[in-house]
Amino acid sequence: MRYLIITLLALVLGGFIGRAIWGEKELKSVDPLQVIVTQLKTHAVIAHERQLAIWYRACPNVLGKTPQIFIAWPARLSYQLELGDVQLTRAGSVIRVHTSAIHPDEPSVPTDFMDYLSTTSIFTFANEQELVNREIGKATPIARYLTTYFLARDPSLQTDFSGELQSLVEHLAAALGVPATRVDVDMPKIEVKSWPRLPKLELCSGSMASVNGLPFAKFEDGYTVPVGFRPPPSGRPAGHGAAPPAGAPADTPKGIASVFPTR
Repeated sequence: MRYLIITLLALVLGGFIGRAIWGEKELKSVDPLQVIVTQLKTHAVIAHERQLAIWYRACPNVLGKTPQIFIAWPARLSYQLELGDVQLTRAGSVIRVHTSAIHPDEPSVPTDFMDYLSTTSIFTFANEQELVNREIGKATPIARYLTTYFLARDPSLQTDFSGELQSLVEHLAAALGVPATRVDVDMPKIEVKSWPRLPKLELCSGSMASVNGLPFAKFEDGYTVPVGFRPPPSGRPAGHGAAPPAGAPADTPKGIASVFPTR
């Protein structure tokens, strides 16, 4: 029995020594950049959002007295950066990350937060609720248009994704002991080839449709015409995580206290 115990102890000890030796060799043979790539692919995706508040005054052309309806609703625009095909290269102490382009997701338009207010009595042959429902039905197409607009015109969107990916690689490199003085992110420039069309917005004369207080559309000669604007950098009213403005727009009809009345 004593010899059996000694033999078992020797085998166990030999196993530990062999594992330590070969394990160390395996660790030395692993490329730390490949480990970072694997971790990034495990992370799978980076996502960012833009919070918006849209409002406008509609004066639809109907038989009888022209109604005036104030419409207001929030939206959340979503964007993603897939990391499934991410690649890393290193030149000295500089790590360069190569990714695919940012792509948009379907925007979120929570209908329970939509609001409207008729500013004049509607003496028409049209049903008021039908007119309102028609305007509410335009919310998702408007949000899709703005999703593409922000993708093409908001430079801070690409900056946000690059910054988060850069920080992630820096942390992984530090954890693996990879000397890196700089991490550069090589992300394809965003090119929008097809723009969603804005739905017909019969805006009241002299008014425009606004997103976070910035005009983005007007009604001219029977057509909805897009209006160019520059989205504020991330962190401002149109930025990631910002709450919709609580105050009413400049062209809010008299008597409306706020964009989103307290429920």
